[in-house]
Amino acid sequence: MNLSTQDIEQFRQRGYCVQPGFYDQATIQKISAWLDALKTTPPPDGAEACYYEQSPVTGEELLVRVEHVLGEHNPEITRLMLTPKLLAAVTDLLGEEPVLFKEKVNYKLPGTRPDKLHQDQAAGWNAYTDFFVTMAIVIDANRRDNAALSFLANGKYEKALMGPEWEPLTDADPPWEPASDYELLEANPGDVVFFDSYVPHGSPANTSNAPRRNIYLTFNRKSAGDLRMRYYHDKWKSYPPNKPGQGRSSGSYRV
Repeated sequence: MNLSTQDIEQFRQRGYCVQPGFYDQATIQKISAWLDALKTTPPPDGAEACYYEQSPVTGEELLVRVEHVLGEHNPEITRLMLTPKLLAAVTDLLGEEPVLFKEKVNYKLPGTRPDKLHQDQAAGWNAYTDFFVTMAIVIDANRRDNAALSFLANGKYEKALMGPEWEPLTDADPPWEPASDYELLEANPGDVVFFDSYVPHGSPANTSNAPRRNIYLTFNRKSAGDLRMRYYHDKWKSYPPNKPGQGRSSGSYRV
């Protein structure tokens, strides 16, 4: 078991736990270089799925998200991320062997909008199964001014939807009130955050000059089946990737 009893208990009580230094710096540097290349050279069709938006701050077109990044088209990156250590930790949290459900990169470049308070399960995930664990891999230092993640920290939420699907829990931008109920996680490259699909979370806008790239790997229990390509086919029908020059407005944001 890679996670301590205390970590597992915090995850169960609060919906998240932090593991500093989960990935070594050599691994993070390799992943960072790959992300830089993705930003400058859009991938061919059938590989990574990119999403571009217009910055509400500068009007500049920004790459905000890349999905479907693991698999045969990226064997080295897949090997670096999906380690036995990771799979053992997620097994601890799910209570059984995990299966990858989806994966994405959030670039959060300077000028990127905030992510409002939301539950991941509200993004139509009930159509697939009722519980997921996500791991955020910190690639760049996460700080308050460059959109560090913020979580409801008091554990006062049910493992059920707290509002309609596809809608954030509030229209307010972070920080949310009362401030004592939330924890903004300032984290360093190589740290990871495990969180469940119901804990409310989000992030402020990136008002700094530094990027905040995090990678999110989401897993379901093996007993629920391999749902990944079904999810992506459904997602791309309703919210397809786009290309440079086709950036959506920030108002197109979906949970």
